[in-house]
Amino acid sequence: MTRLVRTLTAAAAAALGGIAPGGATLGAQQPSSDTTTLSPVVVTATRVAVPGAAATVTTTVITGAELRARGITSLRDALGLVPGVFAPPSGSYGAQTSLFVRGGQSDYAQVLVDGVPVNDPGGFLDIANLTTDDVDRIEVVRGPASVLYGANAVTGVVQIFTRDGAAAAGSSASLSARGGSYGSGDEDATFIVHGERMSASLAAARHRSDGIYAFNSAYRNDTYAGRWRFVPDTRTTVHAALRYIDAGAHIPTNYYGAVVDSNQFHLEQRWTGSVDAARRLGDRLQAHLLLDATNARTRSADLPDTPGESCDVCYDTHAVTLRRGGDARMDYFARPDVVLSAGASYERQRQHEAGSDPRGRVARALYAQAVGTVARSLSFTAGARVDDNSQFGTFGTYRISAGWRTTGGTVVRASFGTAFKEPTFDQTSSMSPFVRGNPALRPERARSWEAGVAQEAAHGALLLSATAFRQRFRDVIQYNPSPPDSGAPNYYNLAAANADGFELGVHLSAGRAWTAGADYTRLDTRVTDAGDDAGPAATFVAGDRLLRRPANTFGAQLGFRPSSSGAVHLDVRYIGSRTDIDFQRFVRADAPAFTTVALSGDIVVRRAAGDAPSLTLTLRVDNLFDARYEPILGFRAPGRAVMAGARIGWGRE
Repeated sequence: MTRLVRTLTAAAAAALGGIAPGGATLGAQQPSSDTTTLSPVVVTATRVAVPGAAATVTTTVITGAELRARGITSLRDALGLVPGVFAPPSGSYGAQTSLFVRGGQSDYAQVLVDGVPVNDPGGFLDIANLTTDDVDRIEVVRGPASVLYGANAVTGVVQIFTRDGAAAAGSSASLSARGGSYGSGDEDATFIVHGERMSASLAAARHRSDGIYAFNSAYRNDTYAGRWRFVPDTRTTVHAALRYIDAGAHIPTNYYGAVVDSNQFHLEQRWTGSVDAARRLGDRLQAHLLLDATNARTRSADLPDTPGESCDVCYDTHAVTLRRGGDARMDYFARPDVVLSAGASYERQRQHEAGSDPRGRVARALYAQAVGTVARSLSFTAGARVDDNSQFGTFGTYRISAGWRTTGGTVVRASFGTAFKEPTFDQTSSMSPFVRGNPALRPERARSWEAGVAQEAAHGALLLSATAFRQRFRDVIQYNPSPPDSGAPNYYNLAAANADGFELGVHLSAGRAWTAGADYTRLDTRVTDAGDDAGPAATFVAGDRLLRRPANTFGAQLGFRPSSSGAVHLDVRYIGSRTDIDFQRFVRADAPAFTTVALSGDIVVRRAAGDAPSLTLTLRVDNLFDARYEPILGFRAPGRAVMAGARIGWGRE
């Protein structure tokens, strides 16, 4: 269980293992709450491969192996296991799903796939179609990360890493299929080639559902993924990754959740690609080059339900979004456990909506960072960055963090940093009949700090952790409904808000069979400046909470694996009440709290032997007790959903 979600709060890289050129880690086995495994190597927090337990900012690692064992196939369900994260869907499978991290706006978290940012320019991202197919691991960093990732990494970064076959025990292949409630079905095929100099993983997956509503509720998702690793010599490593998504969801609900529409849908086609190369130039110097690209084509439509029907709100919008980027970095290993990095990045963004002119901008940045340890007990990270955007100019960010580990297994850490979110193209340059952009907009900015403590006990079998955080969001962009024909822009930097809270965690490994964990997050959000927002359905109300941020969340996990032939997992999640908008009455209202329980398990019926494949039966039950709840007020979630299936495999991953 602790391998599934491990909140990594230790901060002494010297005591836990140093950093070696080439991204390898040195040192003894790292103590963790699961004494049978090593702490994973974390990349997202510092962009330098360090032991997970040495991260000085709050980082959670979710392994792909545990997600597959639990039958979790969507990023939304995976992130539901992470403290401080809330990702509510607006209805059935495939419905728009926003991502809130530590109380930030839904466009304050940067999401990457193998180093490629998938957010739209300005931060918006619907994560409904992002799956966990062929995933090696997911790293979630909570806190400001603009110093490494630029715009939109305000309250966190989520990075999905595809398997590259390097960690496999040999070449292998697998086929799986399952089906169940709501006419749902999943099929996938994976092929892994493993070698010392070359390894690769290829996968194809198909997801289907009739949805939870009586009509116009079907969902489909086809995902193809692959990653290739090549080591031409002892100094060079090259990774290439490609992921393609073709998804579509039918949406029968109107703006307040009533099931009335028979011809509304959303389509998305998205591909991401990256080439990541590293080469040692000497005993102390290493060069990195990352090239990335993403293309997204979306169509959202609400067409007349019958031929010849006229409607006031029908629409049919098409959009193409492209991002092309590159990042070059030099790492200097001043000592085995101290790395000095300097880099530069360049990105072109372009967006074209049907009926409007294409819009684009260029973003450049320079950054520097130091990561290391002092006196074998003190870890530190310090970095600074300057971004220059062709649309809004120059913006600087920084982050400093440190951690200290005592001989008794106690770790204390603290960090402070700044971040920013870039405006969207509509906010800066829209010239539609109803919305006029403001080219003078400034980025939204944030200032954050956190402090944490962790304590190991029972020879590493028990881990207790606590983290407090405080965030200040300023220059938040708001829409002002001034008439476009007045010539005045409709967007201004007006609002401000705070988000404070704490996270508590406990993880226990009882022998090799039982694992358990629990986490609690308390979140207090407050609007400090409502700007021009007013009225009973205002988004910002001075002194009130931010919308859709639960004040209390709680999670508990229990795992039982009596042998290598099978396992059972139980996951419980409580989401507390939160302020939302009742769009049927256009007033602010409280959304009730809810609790969901998921039960999953697998059993190995036959092990692979010679040419004969293995056979494993799988089962997952979501919302075990058939709770009736609305993650977003007015939009109900699926009831109990049972998915049963089988997986056959050749070789061993």
